[in-house]
Amino acid sequence: MHLQLNSRFSFVATLSYLSFMSKFSVKKNIAKAKTISTDVYTSAEAFEIFKEKIFVSSWQFAGDTDKVKEKGSCHPFTLLQGYLNEPLLLTKDEQEKIHCLSNVCTHRGNLLVYEPCKATNLRCKYHGRMFQLNGKFKSMPEFKEVKNFPTKDDNLSRLPLFQWGKLLFTTLNKKYKPEVFFKDMMKRVEFLPLNEFNFRPALSKEYIINANWALYCENYLEGFHIPFVHSGLNAVIDFSDYTTELFFPFSSVQIGISKTGASYFDLPESSPEYG
Repeated sequence: MHLQLNSRFSFVATLSYLSFMSKFSVKKNIAKAKTISTDVYTSAEAFEIFKEKIFVSSWQFAGDTDKVKEKGSCHPFTLLQGYLNEPLLLTKDEQEKIHCLSNVCTHRGNLLVYEPCKATNLRCKYHGRMFQLNGKFKSMPEFKEVKNFPTKDDNLSRLPLFQWGKLLFTTLNKKYKPEVFFKDMMKRVEFLPLNEFNFRPALSKEYIINANWALYCENYLEGFHIPFVHSGLNAVIDFSDYTTELFFPFSSVQIGISKTGASYFDLPESSPEYG
């Protein structure tokens, strides 16, 4: 029964996706392309479809190693709060290995950790179920007589974790291996000492943008507006040589060639953009 319900849900969701996407026509030849429908930015259906097709399938920033510097460190966070809303937990065990775990108890769904802390084990404050810092089930009060217990389903779900320098990334599924997802990005910044980078709050600003995420990202990624909006940037680059390169599956890079006398990255010969 459970499998049949899941199968039907998957079938209906697929039909919904195909029905929605049939409204659009994407030309491989960009010279023949037209502006995409506003439904992409305003439709609640699109908002939910892209959540599953893009964000669940991609690697997302989960914090950095400074969040779990010492053995026993626990750092709770919500993955894409306001959208995916997945409660997760970074931990560092006694072997100094960092884990990304579900922050939800496998007994009755209670949150395990509410604030950053240090611990030797994870104990649920609802019924006392206990887990190791690697997510493995450890004990449960009053369950000694229960048969066929515990099973692997009593462990906390452990999510994939990829470390790039000090940055940590995770994903809700394993559709793309990290070496595939990050390959082209890593090639272009491998000359930078990422392990030495430190977050400087004084140089950081946060903004709340009243716009659909896709509209905002498109604005950031397209360079047509540079001569009209970013006069400072336009003054130091040769806009006629400004290019955008796309990489599988979800990344891109914008390349601006500096004018003579302007500041620029001193790229090593190993860089794809050298010269």
